[in-house]
Amino acid sequence: MINHPLVKAYRKFVANRTPHAVGFIGQPDAGKSSLINKLLPNAEAYAGVHTDATLTAQSYDYPVFGELVDFPGVGTEEVTLSQYKKMIKTSDITTFYYVFGSKIRETDMELIKYLSKEEKEVHFIYNKVDALIDVNHVESLESLKHTKNTELKVMLRPYIKTQKDYLFVSALSGEGIEAMQARVKTLFEKQHEEYVENYQKEEMKESYLNYKVNSVFPKLFTPALKEVISRQSYSVLERTIRSHFKVEADDVYDKFNMWPSIKKHIKEQNNQETTFTQMMDFAKMIQVIRSAFKLKSLNPVQSILGSLLEIGLSQAFPAVQGIINYTNDIKEVARHILDRSTPSYR
Repeated sequence: MINHPLVKAYRKFVANRTPHAVGFIGQPDAGKSSLINKLLPNAEAYAGVHTDATLTAQSYDYPVFGELVDFPGVGTEEVTLSQYKKMIKTSDITTFYYVFGSKIRETDMELIKYLSKEEKEVHFIYNKVDALIDVNHVESLESLKHTKNTELKVMLRPYIKTQKDYLFVSALSGEGIEAMQARVKTLFEKQHEEYVENYQKEEMKESYLNYKVNSVFPKLFTPALKEVISRQSYSVLERTIRSHFKVEADDVYDKFNMWPSIKKHIKEQNNQETTFTQMMDFAKMIQVIRSAFKLKSLNPVQSILGSLLEIGLSQAFPAVQGIINYTNDIKEVARHILDRSTPSYR
């Protein structure tokens, strides 16, 4: 069940609706890629001797759960501030580490203001602490750190509600790396707990399965459906529905201990429905299909249903209802698979 294609797809669905990444952003040449390499020795994030070594956001798998995302440097000619904001927006990342290697610049402040406005969680790292020295040999390293923290708090006070200190590290000497590793691990543990909770929620499963139901209709309700109904040959539709849900024939039998089919549902429909009830349900069905196609206009749906009505309501309605009932059968098979699955991330 771990490698079932439906389970893999559902994991991705849940992950996309749950925080599952930590972004590393900040100044050019601040050592973001080097820090990621310290966190993930096998990542091999590109760290060049020139600034702007990273020009696009690069994602690296974190052990067990989540991703580390290495963003380009802030305020370069290659990536403008507006492009950077768009990159952050489209990433859907909620937690960031802002990495500094020198004094805070106006560009940094603009981006931090944007992150605050977007309600992102931001932590601050001062890398290259090994190079933080007083050329006059008056102030100690601890005094210099205190000065940097004071500067950070004063400048960010209008934008960051909770005062935060720098985490001082050095990718070169290794200072502070263990503390950074522990903090990142804690963040991912928190995100993983939320992911597992969401994975097991019945509302999340229902949302995913409803999405699958709605998105399969455009594959079924095509002009060719008229010919399928006329010939009463539904095997292709059944395979399409199972394939769309990533459900195998054995999965169906495992759930029902029998083989449901569109033809069986059509037969049951013919035995139960009166013409009046068919007409009422047919009107409801138009709305269901319209919603599935996400169309403001009824014209495309009416065109398809109009062609079906040419073969007669008594034949068209049971067939359409049978298709919908079979889709619901496969939906229940998919639910059965998800209920038995485990919320592994990978």
